[in-house]
Parts: sequence; C-alpha cells; structure tokens
Amino acid sequence: MNARASLMVVGLGLAVVGCAIPKPPPTAPDEYDYKFEHKKTGEPFKVEGESFTYTTTERVELGEEQIRDAQGRLVGSSRIYGNQQVARRGYSWGVYQGTQQIDVLSALHIARDRAFEDAFEERIVEIRENHANSMSVYEKGIKDYSGKRSTGMIVMGVGYGVMGGWAIAAAVTKDDPIVPTAASTAIIIGGLITGAIGYFVYASAVGGMRREADKATAMANDKISAGDFPKLTTEAYLHDVAREYNGRMAAPPPPPPKDTKKKKKK
Repeated sequence: MNARASLMVVGLGLAVVGCAIPKPPPTAPDEYDYKFEHKKTGEPFKVEGESFTYTTTERVELGEEQIRDAQGRLVGSSRIYGNQQVARRGYSWGVYQGTQQIDVLSALHIARDRAFEDAFEERIVEIRENHANSMSVYEKGIKDYSGKRSTGMIVMGVGYGVMGGWAIAAAVTKDDPIVPTAASTAIIIGGLITGAIGYFVYASAVGGMRREADKATAMANDKISAGDFPKLTTEAYLHDVAREYNGRMAAPPPPPPKDTKKKKKK
C-alpha cells in the first residue's frame, strides 16, 4: 500500500464517521384527543358484507420446455414462467348508519359499547404516556450509548491516525516503495485492525442510538387506530353491537316516575 492508498483509507473512515449521525429528537403533540369521523344521527345501524371478484397479475407456470442434444436425445427440461391475469374472490363488509357507511370506531362510539369505551380510555392513557415519555426515552438512549460511541471514535482515530502518520511520512520522503518494508506492513496491518475494531464499536453504538431514537419517534407518533381493538372490530362483533343498538332505539321510552308523595289535605 502506498501513501495515496493509505490516505484514501483514512479519508473513507472519517467520511463514514461523519455520516453516522443519530436521528433528531422526536416531536410529540402537547395534547392528544381522538376525533371520531361520524356523529350520531338517530338512524339505525346495519352491517352488510358482499363478495366480489377481482383480477391480479401473478407469475405462473405456463409450460415445460424439453432440452435435447445435437442427436435429438432428451437431456433435460426447464419450466416456462410468465405473467398472467388471475381472477380472485374477495369479501368486504361495512357498517352503515342509515344509508351512510361509517367507520367501525365511530359505530362503536355511537353505540356506546361498554367494552369499547373501557378499551378506548385505556388506549388514550397509554398514548398520552408514550407522548410524554418519548423525549426521555430518546435522551436516555443517546446518553447510554454516547460513552461507547466516544470509545469507538477514539480507537478508530488511533488506528487511522497511525496509518495517516505513516502515509504522511512516506509522502515527504523520496522513497515511497511500491512493496512496503516489514515495519511498514506491520504499521499498516496494525492501523487497519485497530481502526476496524474502533469502527465496529462506534457503529454498534450508533446503531443502538438509532434504535432508541426510532422507539422514541414511534412513541411520539403513537395514535389510535382500528387495529388497536382487534376483538371489537370484527364483523360478527359489530353485528351484535348493531342489533343491541337498534333494539334500544326501537324500545318505547320508559314511563315517567310516579309521584309517590301524598298530597296534603287542606
């Protein structure tokens, strides 16, 4: 390795270090309140589903090609594949308030489903805690890995510094041999090994920082979705919710309470 090659190695190492910067801190909303898309209109619920057909492009086997030698003898075969339009059957369902389709969370909220109300409140509390703790998780993650990152930078700097010093020394001398001496070879190999160890430690620390930053960002961006309530957003469950809700709407209003107080005689 000559001086130019050694300087390229050092420059590459410094470039890698400069590019490996952890993500910026997350930004969480001050307050989080989920807004349901639809409001109660007083119309009954219905849950309807339908099957449908759709086409998709898939790679399928079209046939088989026989391979023969110059004498016409069969020596093998290969399968032929290609893209083909394939018909598939699908199924979809939805919740309707009157004739308007509404999302399942709005339907559960309008129906005042008790199981959903309890799960919804628990999820809201969890989201607000995630938002409030996202910054502390980020700061702790950066702090926990900062020492390891600094150690890796120092070790990597020593390794590449040794190589850089050798490269500068070789550049200022008149003899820059194509084949390095035994001492130069030992310096090069030692610098490379030390720099590689330092880079491994550094990269491991930066990777840990990024994982903690990703975790903190996910916490800051946490929000409610229908996937948070898998047992309460199935077609069968919404059928039961709609039946109970419609039953309450159709039931006659309860009679007014009787006046049990006796009128005083004059």
